[in-house]
Amino acid sequence: MKKQYPIPMLPGPVSVPEDVLAAMREDYPSGTFDPDFFAQYVETGRGLARLAGTENDVVIMTGEGMLALWGALKSCLKPGMKVFSAVTGVFGEGLADMAEGLGCEVRRLRLAYNETLGDLSDVEAMIGDFRPDMVTAVHCETPSGTLNPLNGLGALAKARGALFCVDAVASWGGAPIRAGACGVDLLLGGSQKCFNAPPSMSFLAVSAPAWERIERIGYQGYDALLPWREVSKGRRCPYTPYRHGLAALHAGVRGILAEGEEAVFTRHEAAARQCRAGLKELDIRLWPAEGSVPSPTVTAALIPEGFSWPEWRDRLRERGLNAAGSLGPMDGKVFRLGHMGGQADAALMQKALHALRDALSTV
Repeated sequence: MKKQYPIPMLPGPVSVPEDVLAAMREDYPSGTFDPDFFAQYVETGRGLARLAGTENDVVIMTGEGMLALWGALKSCLKPGMKVFSAVTGVFGEGLADMAEGLGCEVRRLRLAYNETLGDLSDVEAMIGDFRPDMVTAVHCETPSGTLNPLNGLGALAKARGALFCVDAVASWGGAPIRAGACGVDLLLGGSQKCFNAPPSMSFLAVSAPAWERIERIGYQGYDALLPWREVSKGRRCPYTPYRHGLAALHAGVRGILAEGEEAVFTRHEAAARQCRAGLKELDIRLWPAEGSVPSPTVTAALIPEGFSWPEWRDRLRERGLNAAGSLGPMDGKVFRLGHMGGQADAALMQKALHALRDALSTV
């Protein structure tokens, strides 16, 4: 029998609620030939844009969130181009590595993995006379439980004629992004975090300057963005679309809009504050440094002294709490609670904190 974890707190994929599961149980006709598919595609894209604070086009593709990252980079870069990467964690480093792997010249601004972007003078000093074709950043560094402010980075990119590319997989739908005001040209997202859906769909908000670059590069491949530009007009998809995946994402977006985006953002922030306060009461140290910005969708904390990660994980699972370890230099040192999507819930968080207290008190 499958073991049940009544306190799901993984930082994605999240627990899938009944309305999303119900959308996936429908027997849909092929999206290739169904006009309702294209109507749902457009409606979902508009909802995603609204939640990101942008009026840019939204492309929705079949595949986990990494597809959006590769699609953005391959469609907008070619060997020899220059990329400036603001690195504050594992995924920021990963974006830089991906660009480097495509043959680009990459310059990194590296901060400690428990810090977030602050004074942009550091960014300007590091860029110096480097003329990037793209500037990359991660909004929510999930392994670190941090949230990078985006204000100003877009302006720096525009002043140098660069595209601004932001990984918002773990924040889109759970935190205000204001991508339009921040000058984001490529905003990258995935269905498995704040949208309460399985890890089956990726999506990108694409600006007019980004589309111009995409047309010039002309990249063709499964992850290419260019073939998707006309899909919202009812044109045929470049490959067979995942009808049930779109339906699940559509249900997730509708659920957020029905609750109200500001109410959703407030609910996530409240759950995050409750989590951090509860951990402090238990003398569990938070990972983000003093003065950095903690994420409203995931909290990272140090594994209590005397426990290895497998031991701590198993103690929590025995009490019904499914938490996660971390990655990179935090592996074996940090554990994480994902309060995103439906998991950003006060009652659920209280259960999680109770399980943590019991795990400590019965040593």
